Amino acid sequence: SYDDYDRKVILLNPSSVLDEQDQIKRKDDDILLNDNIKSLSKVSSSTMTMEMTRAERIDTLTKSFPKMNKTSIELLADASGIPGPIMKKTIHYSQQPIQRILSKLLPKEAQPPPTGYEQIGHVIHLNLKEKHVPYKKIIGSVLLDRLSPKIQTVVNKVGEVSGPYRTYNMEVLAGKPDTNVHVVENGVSLQFDLQKVYWCTRLSGERARLIDSEFKEGQIVADAFCGVGALCVLAATKLGCTIYANDLNPNAAKFIRDSAKKNQKRFKAGGTGGTRAGAVDMKSNEPSINVHCGDAFDFIQNLGSLAKLPDHVVMNYPLDSTSFLGAFRWWPAGKRNTNNGNEDADGDVDVDADLTSASSPTKVHLYTFARGDNPSSEHNQSHHHNQHPPRSPIDVAIDLVADGLLPEGGAIEKTRFRKAYLNKLGCDVQAHEVRDVAPGKVVICVSFKISDLLLSVMQGDFVDID
Repeated sequence: SYDDYDRKVILLNPSSVLDEQDQIKRKDDDILLNDNIKSLSKVSSSTMTMEMTRAERIDTLTKSFPKMNKTSIELLADASGIPGPIMKKTIHYSQQPIQRILSKLLPKEAQPPPTGYEQIGHVIHLNLKEKHVPYKKIIGSVLLDRLSPKIQTVVNKVGEVSGPYRTYNMEVLAGKPDTNVHVVENGVSLQFDLQKVYWCTRLSGERARLIDSEFKEGQIVADAFCGVGALCVLAATKLGCTIYANDLNPNAAKFIRDSAKKNQKRFKAGGTGGTRAGAVDMKSNEPSINVHCGDAFDFIQNLGSLAKLPDHVVMNYPLDSTSFLGAFRWWPAGKRNTNNGNEDADGDVDVDADLTSASSPTKVHLYTFARGDNPSSEHNQSHHHNQHPPRSPIDVAIDLVADGLLPEGGAIEKTRFRKAYLNKLGCDVQAHEVRDVAPGKVVICVSFKISDLLLSVMQGDFVDID
């Protein structure tokens, strides 16, 4: 059972004397301020309030409500408010906050109770701390009881995101063992098995940013680590983009194909059209989602042989995305293929197709983990002495991208703060912090252009940019 607790109510009625029964009738309409404290009642001029001076009322109110600010105390005193009787109000279990329920159920060593969870369709996903694990079943039961029928399953993450498919083990704490979820994001319907693919609800804001601020109508977008394809389906639906999607996980490839078919009628007309192996079959001049399942390095490399290079390449694999940047070395420098129909029946690209006039450089959006330099380390103290301050997480992320694009082979010590050098190559580097993942560790998005000058340098040409 759960404790009853008191409400603090303010009863102000300028024209009547309120007895206890009147207060009980009105308490549901009164102002909830706190637990276990008194109420105020407004009484008429025939009561003892007329016998109390303003100073006495202030003193009485201050003693009864020590946490109330001075302005409120004076306002109540001017309105002839005085402390009234304590009233009990029973708050049913179904009306109590989950935090309060858990705080009453869990022992001292498990306090405070868990505060956050991720909702994915009908599933609540927890990442319990070690102190909460012994009481995981109680926590799961309370969440299921309070949030059903919308929530039908409560799971806890076991271990870390790992492996080539970026999945993690999970344990069902309460409800039915069903992790096949239906998620609606920004009007787009997605279905997938949470145990078989990577998914992060917290990235929805970043996906919206790309749709709203980066991608344009009818552009070609390639996603090298697409997961279940939320960004891909959103871009086709909202902007009519033609999509090249890839993921190493065959389950992810299956789910994005299914979601593409489900949302196909909602794709915005006006895309560049065209299909590839695994694509959703559509009419000419309509946007398409072309799904591939394979290694991201090969996928990015083969994009360079398309009839028209992508306008954007998304690389959202924070653990190791920079190691795939070398794949751009095989892209054509100084030329863009604008001819159509250079793919055979199997969806393979004809690399001998004519390369013709240039178009706008492809923009890459790469996500990586980064930590700022530790100012107290001996290495960074030496750099600081030589007028090189410690790097922020964004500086570190940009340097990781620079190292992936242009490795400094044989260098005794890697160059730092390489953003200026990349910009001299026409990369127009931009970066921002996406989210925290651990103390001092953040996900950074680094956006940059694959300029012809960058490609020339990657391919071994000497370029004097000074």
